[in-house]
Amino acid sequence: MIPGYSADVPLPGFLTVRNVDPHHLEKYLLPQEMDEDSVLIRRHPAMLLRYVLESFGALILAGVLSAVVHQSTILTLIWVGFLAVTSRLAFKVFEWSDEFFAVTKVRVMLVHGIVTRRVDMMPLSKVTDLTVDRTIVGRMLGYGTIVLESAGQDQALSKVEYVPEPEAIYLDISAVAFGHGDD
Repeated sequence: MIPGYSADVPLPGFLTVRNVDPHHLEKYLLPQEMDEDSVLIRRHPAMLLRYVLESFGALILAGVLSAVVHQSTILTLIWVGFLAVTSRLAFKVFEWSDEFFAVTKVRVMLVHGIVTRRVDMMPLSKVTDLTVDRTIVGRMLGYGTIVLESAGQDQALSKVEYVPEPEAIYLDISAVAFGHGDD
């Protein structure tokens, strides 16, 4: 749960982490693969924190250097550098908004990348163990890491970082992978 967030107040569409619109996910899914038990999320926005802080630091540095340096060519280079750092932030935000983590009744998959689209996948039948790791910062901000283990094999998808509400997602994955236990 995002601190201070009430479920009655919806987040803006681009910040939504659950029940996201998988506008390109369907081309990677088998027919009838998604059902009501499937999990479909976007990773936590905290993964962008580094780039936000870098952009903020670049703004402060550019402002301080602008006050000290008076040569126009160097000032131009300073602000072009700031724009480059800010452009990287914008790219990372766009990349984050176009990335999905899905657990269906057949497999677990992470679809990510803008320039090069990558689909990491593990068959659900290969998942032997699930682990939730949370750092102190992750507990404060509401994210964690889900570790998927398989029987003695290296898989393309073994760790998914910045998972929002990791305990709830852990239970959702367990329900899909191992059944509800109410049979």
